[in-house]
Amino acid sequence: MAWAVARERLGAELIGARDQVAERWRAAVQENGLVAHALGAVATDLVLNAGAALADGAPPETAWGRCGGLLRLDPRDNGRALSLELTLLWRAMGQVLTRVACSDSEARAARDALALQLDAAQRGATALVRAVLFDEGQPADGLRYGGVVVLSYPSAEGVGGAEAAA
Repeated sequence: MAWAVARERLGAELIGARDQVAERWRAAVQENGLVAHALGAVATDLVLNAGAALADGAPPETAWGRCGGLLRLDPRDNGRALSLELTLLWRAMGQVLTRVACSDSEARAARDALALQLDAAQRGATALVRAVLFDEGQPADGLRYGGVVVLSYPSAEGVGGAEAAA
């Protein structure tokens, strides 16, 4: 019962800090020498859905499946940028939850829940990349991305580029 109450509180905290998490994520992306290309338009929505899934005790794939934003895939990197951006976003979420947790066990449980969400998002992203780039069929229902996916060819500076709906 204690985890259910803590889970709801931590999920609400994450939802409330979604803009702060997205900013931390953008900073982490820059620190890694990247441009927030793949998740740039959906980071805040992913944090919102991850917080809601945490608060509701929903299955780990819920955040990935409910995200409604535009996901851009660069066909030249086979999804590597998307994978790294997802990892950095969930790491930023974990930092916020660790900061607001009331105990070590609460922080550990929250990180475990986020780890399961990240794993589901990574598996969903991998399946999506394979489906779009290699024509391997649609991802499994539980791993299906909820938003719109486009193939995007960013310029060398990371801005602009041609896009084609996938």
